[in-house]
Amino acid sequence: MKAFILAVSLSMSVVPCAAFAQPLPAELAALGITPGMPYTKAKRLLDAAGWQASPPRDAPEALEGFPEVGCQKGGNNCSSTFAKDGQQVALQVGTTLAGQPFVQGGR
Repeated sequence: MKAFILAVSLSMSVVPCAAFAQPLPAELAALGITPGMPYTKAKRLLDAAGWQASPPRDAPEALEGFPEVGCQKGGNNCSSTFAKDGQQVALQVGTTLAGQPFVQGGR
């Protein structure tokens, strides 16, 4: 019974991530970045491909431990912008209940 409750709880915690995922631009998809992926892995892929994180603009606070991720007050509506060869891409970043950042989508 405990295993069943745990399985249901875990499946419910994954649903919001998939339900609100946004399609990713071709530049991000080509690197293998997907919605739900840990942000640290996506950032490593972008860094390896030559994309540089830009400092957050118009964001009153940064996500703890990730100064390139700008958020509105309370850690809501977070995003990170990367630039390469005059192009820019942005990742919408969410956090898990444990506070770990993950990719929600991009533009």
